[in-house]
Amino acid sequence: MSNHRVPPPLFSEPPAKIEEPSFRAKTLATRLPKAEMEAVEAAASAANKTCSEWLRDAAIAHLNRPVRTKKSTPDPTLLAEIVGLRSIVVNLLAAVAVDLPKETIQRIVTQADSVKQGKAEEILRRLEDQSKPDAGEK
Repeated sequence: MSNHRVPPPLFSEPPAKIEEPSFRAKTLATRLPKAEMEAVEAAASAANKTCSEWLRDAAIAHLNRPVRTKKSTPDPTLLAEIVGLRSIVVNLLAAVAVDLPKETIQRIVTQADSVKQGKAEEILRRLEDQSKPDAGEK
């Protein structure tokens, strides 16, 4: 008795298993409000990427940025002393440099105010780098 009702096999060998890339083994889904989604789409389009590619790159860039600790409140006594020293220096400059116009002294103070935050952060970063265990091993 022949079995003519069974069709011939479609594949002579079993189909190859499709392997996922090991570096992208998980999927992350999120919901965004319309305005945020439009902003992501615009940014992805400007970068000539898909939304998924752009979001992945943005997440990785965020993870790779330096860790910023919460800014602490300065000690009130220390801050009062620094403000006092600043006042002394400005007043001494005004008293000693009698031939300097007040506008010039004010420009000096304004210029110092404009760079002090950046200089302080630079010094703190340098001190932080020096305190890391592998800082001296290069």
